[in-house]
Amino acid sequence: MKKTAALTTAVVTALLLAGCASGGSGADATPTPKAQSKAAACKSLEGDMKSVASELQEQVTNLQSDPDKAVAELKKFDQKLKAATDDVSNEQVHTAASEFEQSFSTLVGNLETYAKDPKSADVSKLQASIKETQSSTKSLSKVCG
Repeated sequence: MKKTAALTTAVVTALLLAGCASGGSGADATPTPKAQSKAAACKSLEGDMKSVASELQEQVTNLQSDPDKAVAELKKFDQKLKAATDDVSNEQVHTAASEFEQSFSTLVGNLETYAKDPKSADVSKLQASIKETQSSTKSLSKVCG
C-alpha cells in the first residue's frame, strides 16, 4: 500500500498544481452558457478545483491510515469535479476537463478496489489509471495554461 500511496500522492500533487493555472477564483467568472470563453471556462474550473485542494491533500494522508475514508472522500471530490466539468460550456476546456474527470473517476475506482483487497487487486491496472490521470492532467493544463 505504501508504493500505491506514494504514486497516488504524486498524482494528487500534480492535480493540485495543474488544472487551469490562470490565477484567481472561479467566483469572479460569469460564463455565458452559449459563448463561454476559454479563459472564463478555465477560471471557473480552477476555482472549483482549488476549493477542494485541502480536502485532497488530507486524503493522501488517509490512504495509508484509513483507505476506506480516503476513497469515500475522493469519490465526493470526483462528484464535485464532475459537476464543475458539467458547468463548463467552452468545448475545448470541457473536453479536456471531461477526460480528466473520467480518468480521475477510474483512478478512484481502482483505488477503491485496491483498498478493499490489496492482495488480489490488479496493481498494473491501478498504475495504468495513475498514468492516465497524470496524462489527462497535463492535457487540461495545456488547454488552460
